Amino acid sequence: MPAIELAAPLAMVFLLAAPGARADIKVQPSVNARETYSTNPSLSTDGSNGQFISELSPSLTILDNSPRLQFLGRVTEHLYAYSGKQQPGTNNSNLNVTGNGKGTLVQDLFYVDGNVSRTTQAVSAFGQQYQNGYTSSNSDNITTYSISPYLVHRFGPTAQGQLRYTHDSVKGARAQFGDSTGNALTLNLSSGPSFTRIGWQLQAYQQQLDNEIAGKSKTETALATLRFIARQDLSLYTTGGYDKYDYGPYGGITQGKSYSLGFTWTPSARTNIDASVGHRYFGKTYSLAAVHRSRKTVWTAGYHDDITTTRGQFLRPESVDTATLLDASFASAFPDPIARRQAIDAYIRALGLPTSVANNINYFSNRLFLQKQATASVLLNGSRSTAILSFNNTKRQALSSAVTDQGLASAAIPDLNDNTRQRAITAAFNYRLSGRSSAVLSASKSHVLSLDTGLEQDQTFVNFVLSRQFDRNLSGSVELRRNQGTVFGTDGRGYHENAVSASLSYRLQ
Repeated sequence: MPAIELAAPLAMVFLLAAPGARADIKVQPSVNARETYSTNPSLSTDGSNGQFISELSPSLTILDNSPRLQFLGRVTEHLYAYSGKQQPGTNNSNLNVTGNGKGTLVQDLFYVDGNVSRTTQAVSAFGQQYQNGYTSSNSDNITTYSISPYLVHRFGPTAQGQLRYTHDSVKGARAQFGDSTGNALTLNLSSGPSFTRIGWQLQAYQQQLDNEIAGKSKTETALATLRFIARQDLSLYTTGGYDKYDYGPYGGITQGKSYSLGFTWTPSARTNIDASVGHRYFGKTYSLAAVHRSRKTVWTAGYHDDITTTRGQFLRPESVDTATLLDASFASAFPDPIARRQAIDAYIRALGLPTSVANNINYFSNRLFLQKQATASVLLNGSRSTAILSFNNTKRQALSSAVTDQGLASAAIPDLNDNTRQRAITAAFNYRLSGRSSAVLSASKSHVLSLDTGLEQDQTFVNFVLSRQFDRNLSGSVELRRNQGTVFGTDGRGYHENAVSASLSYRLQ
């Protein structure tokens, strides 16, 4: 993927917001050197010879937090060299890019958001799940970007509105996963402060997708919400609307009315619960979003069902990661979201915490799915320790034709992805040995089941890391890792990897 294509959307944000913005850009280069011994670098089910893997990872972080522009981006290139002959199923290099920006073109009127990413993703939920970076088995690179200008306006104390246009793109290196572009319009109009007991909201959304394999599809939704403020801490609401999904030549059209009843309860600034029950064209629908935080804990629980796609999840991941869990704890100290994310990233790196928690595997598909997902997590912060426990249960049912997935690895078994269920649990414990040293033990267990074929897969991952900050710019770590699982199409044969590595990371001033 040409570098100019990755940078283009965010460069637009920079150029649009540049007039009047003060020079407040911080550029932070760094480099990481790692030496690893792995008993199975390719995660092969046939057995593999152990190898030493030398890794050099230069990285560049860019931060701008000026009045007109907020931006945080990072580019990291991982370069690998192997002792002996390089094995099939391993990488020579791996490029990771993340960037998020928001520009203010006209204060209180015109804004623009942009983001870009290049990450490695699992091709199939029933294959090797890599945890290292040098393994290429069952993985591929996905490049995404979106650019989203929007207008906001207040109609005095009566109402406030937002009109947003979003253009996005998702591209993979595999020809069988269709490159796609999307164009969407969103209109949101809600009541202003003059409505003290009764509030209302009107939402309209239209998206057109063009997938080079699945063809064109269209989504149109409209929703009206009426809210009654029963008490200062409790409100009741009802919604009514209409959904229409045109899956193009490989699924036809489904449509129908939607309605729900729900409540929002905020007994304190630290606790918020929103729940609803209703009906959409695919049947009963439920939602839950609950957060409670104290001085040393953050508890979350959620449930959501909706129509989704692989590309949609690549653009807007629906997982709960470590940074999301820490966000509530850092909110009061860092009200600005860009500064808060930078502080959280530094905290995660300093303690050696895992960046992800229990999550569903977003396998490659060109189809539309009905997804039902339940999550729960808790983060405990002690004086010298941090513990994270999370759970995820996701069920997917395909709505459009399997014809669009012909050629993908998972299509080798008919009906494999028609109806799947994934469950995962992750636990991590960090202990600060001293002001500069910490130890982290993490473990995850996942289970994937194809409800139509009976095929299933289990994966277990255990990791132990000792890290030390030698000075302001130099840090190091030692890691022990165990990764094992099974792979479909191999008569139940599994793979396993044991690895030990040591690394040094230096930030250049």
